[in-house]
Amino acid sequence: MSLNFILADVAAQSTTTIGPGAAPGASANTANSVQVVATDTTAATQQVQPPIWGNPIILMLVVLGVMFFFTFRSQKKQQQKRQKMLDTIAKGTRVMLNTGMFGTVVEVKAKSYMVEIADKVVVEVIKNGVAEAVETSVPAEKK
Repeated sequence: MSLNFILADVAAQSTTTIGPGAAPGASANTANSVQVVATDTTAATQQVQPPIWGNPIILMLVVLGVMFFFTFRSQKKQQQKRQKMLDTIAKGTRVMLNTGMFGTVVEVKAKSYMVEIADKVVVEVIKNGVAEAVETSVPAEKK
């Protein structure tokens, strides 16, 4: 069995090998193989820290955070736009319901609309049942 000891000296850049594979006259003891490399311990302990963006986990968390920010922001904008549309619906507005039927709002209540979908056929629809306001116009008065 051979023992190897390595001590490195960066400034001197010297290596001393002691053992059976050493140059003649390098060692008096040939029974054990010992390699000695001199080194400066202060240079070996100093390590350069990688930048924080080099860590893939940190980078992934940042990307997910940005993605969630834009997703929730766009959903909030769409929700505000829909609420504004529902608030602007008044009597005489032509609307499309979620079922695909078209009708004209004849009365606005607190949580619902009374929508005329055919001549003298009026149904009550909750506000979320309106898909979109097709046109806003005041109907002509009947004689």
